[in-house]
Amino acid sequence: MWYYLTRPPKNIKLLIDEEATKNNIDEALLLWLPSRIKPKITELIVFYSGHGLANPDEKELYLLAHDSKTAFKLLPKTALMRSELFDEINKLKPKSVTLFFDTCFSGSTREDESLLVDAKPIRILSSHAANIPDNFTVFSSSLLNQISSGFKEAKNGLFSYYLMKGLEGKADANNDRKITNQELYVYLNKNISVKATELGREQNPELIGKPNKVIMVYK
Repeated sequence: MWYYLTRPPKNIKLLIDEEATKNNIDEALLLWLPSRIKPKITELIVFYSGHGLANPDEKELYLLAHDSKTAFKLLPKTALMRSELFDEINKLKPKSVTLFFDTCFSGSTREDESLLVDAKPIRILSSHAANIPDNFTVFSSSLLNQISSGFKEAKNGLFSYYLMKGLEGKADANNDRKITNQELYVYLNKNISVKATELGREQNPELIGKPNKVIMVYK
């Protein structure tokens, strides 16, 4: 995903594999990011690909780091709460925020293996979108009770693969050289749902944000 960003490298923070520890994520969020955000000017993009879990009462969603512990008592100390990510970003007052999450919170991996012995599919949370700021756009790879599939042929997640294809221009439905949130969502939902069905699964991406907002302009 980061290859598609055209900003100077100093404005891109990349954490992959063993570098994506909880400490490094906290450092990026609490120290690096504030030094790069200009209030009301910066347009921030966050891309996360990895595992997620919900706590037992299903009121909080966690993004797992490379060294996170999946025992529920340790999640608050070793994983990043999604609401915390939103809150810390919102404090910096960027002009806009676009977040892409190639993850699911069903307690299972792309290979349908359980992250926890007692993991169970979670229900759709009624408060899921309630506290997301107005200038945030959130694309999620699947609904909260679905598994986000991998795409072995592309060596990527199904969501990530079609996200990159869509941003290359395939999501530009009216060929005006602009891609709106809604155009990207429609493209993702159509292609991901069909491919997931071929894999014997159900997967539907989710969009929270303004449908008509332009997310990409290309030449």
